This record gives sequence, C-alpha cells and structure tokens, in this order.
Amino acid sequence: MDPELKAYLEGMRQDLMAHAEQLNQETRQDLMAHAERLNDKTNQRIDIVDQRVRETRVLMEDVRHEVQLVAEGVTTVRDQLGRVVADHEERITRLERRVP
Repeated sequence: MDPELKAYLEGMRQDLMAHAEQLNQETRQDLMAHAERLNDKTNQRIDIVDQRVRETRVLMEDVRHEVQLVAEGVTTVRDQLGRVVADHEERITRLERRVP
C-alpha cells in the first residue's frame, strides 16, 4: 500500500476515533443530565406522596376519634333505652297486677 494512502487512511481513522469519542462523551453527558432530571422529578413526586400519606394518616386518626365518639354515643343511648324499657316493663307489670 502506498505510504501516502496509508498515512491518509490512518489520519481519517484517528479523526473518526476522535469524533466517535466526542460523540460518546456528549451522549454520556446528555444521558446523565436526563437521568438527573428524572431523579429530581421522582424525588418531587415522592415528597408529594409522603405529604399526602401524612395528611391521610391525620384524617384517619380524626375519623377514628369520631367513630369512637359515635360508639360511645350508641352505648349511652342503648343503656338509656334499656333503662326506659325496664321502667316500662315494671310499670306495665304493676298495672297488670292491679287489674282484677
């Protein structure tokens, strides 16, 4: 092979290798920047989800407290109703004993 052609081809090879390396570096930088943006968005969404979970826990605790109050109210009404029924039963029994 002609030394001039060989030198020309070697120069082209080196230029292509340098260009390929530059493209690899640019691609790597672009990918890293894109990955960083995706990480930032993911972290923001995680923060939003964490905040919503905390808010949900607060609401659930409030609902739990409200349910407890309702249960206590139902128990109170049941007890009062039981006393009223017992009182009525006693009064009816007394009336039945009076009637000949």
